[in-house]
Amino acid sequence: MSARARRAAPAALATAALVAGALARRADARRLARRTTGTSPSLRTDDGVRLHVEVADEVGAPTVVLVHGIGASAEMYDPQWTALRRRARLVRYDQRGHGSSGWAGGRGATVEQLGRDLGQVVDELGGDGPVVVVGHSMGGMAVLALAAGRPELFGSRIAGAALMSTRAAPLTGAERASTPVTARARTRLSTGGAWAVWLMAPLMGALHPFRSRPGQRLLRRQLFAGDPPVGAVQAMSRMWADTPAGVLAAYLRSLTTYDQRPAIAALRAVPVLVLAGTADRTIPPRSAPRMAAQIGERAELVLVPGAGHLVNVSHPDTVDAALGALLDRVQAAT
Repeated sequence: MSARARRAAPAALATAALVAGALARRADARRLARRTTGTSPSLRTDDGVRLHVEVADEVGAPTVVLVHGIGASAEMYDPQWTALRRRARLVRYDQRGHGSSGWAGGRGATVEQLGRDLGQVVDELGGDGPVVVVGHSMGGMAVLALAAGRPELFGSRIAGAALMSTRAAPLTGAERASTPVTARARTRLSTGGAWAVWLMAPLMGALHPFRSRPGQRLLRRQLFAGDPPVGAVQAMSRMWADTPAGVLAAYLRSLTTYDQRPAIAALRAVPVLVLAGTADRTIPPRSAPRMAAQIGERAELVLVPGAGHLVNVSHPDTVDAALGALLDRVQAAT
């Protein structure tokens, strides 16, 4: 073998591996889409996905729409579902690919699409009175995406919003880079890593990382802080283990390019709750004060001492009280 051929061999092997990974990923995505079709009661989205929904309508208005984050399901709001149903009409749903909802493949795994899904839920299930949208983590990003795509809803149809354990700025931290070159490097590194995980999804599906004990220990460390309730940890670990690895990998690509800072302007039209745990290892706790300051005087900032990312699960009484105060402000304003 010539020297040129020896130099070309590694590149050829790498290309072949990428092609094989892409083909395997495509076949795995098709199998996942066929298997994940969604269950009733459901709402059909603009691209045909069935979102599993639940409605508690003992109270006529206002309507509170609960939007969960990546890896979870609507069940994560069980504490709020119990605490708020005597104060408001409640709607919760599983985001596409999660829980009992359908999945149409990676093309729909974007924050922008999640915002459009939330818009349909508000349009079709928001009831006759004012609506308050509550989003946790990626659910909060869906709220911001809705504000970016349909700002006219805020102050008219939507009368209040809660953003929990989330942020509007890029998750890569590129905005904190000292130079534009460093910012681009951070973004490219994160994007490249997300695409690599996406290509490895078939292997991840066979060896789901969050079904193993090390994976569950990592989840506990990343999502909770201190000494959280054992039942809450077990429930959230089950949700993450039940979410297909291909779905998790697909969303990572959108999250690495996420930036909804321009959407903050639309939120200034309504009362807003910005809430976070001070020990959050997933979203930097400093994101909450910054976002509240950018929203302005209609934002109320609540920082929960010692709470991790899943603050609504680990500290439900504090979160329920903060949401109740938000409903007081919404009702006073309307």
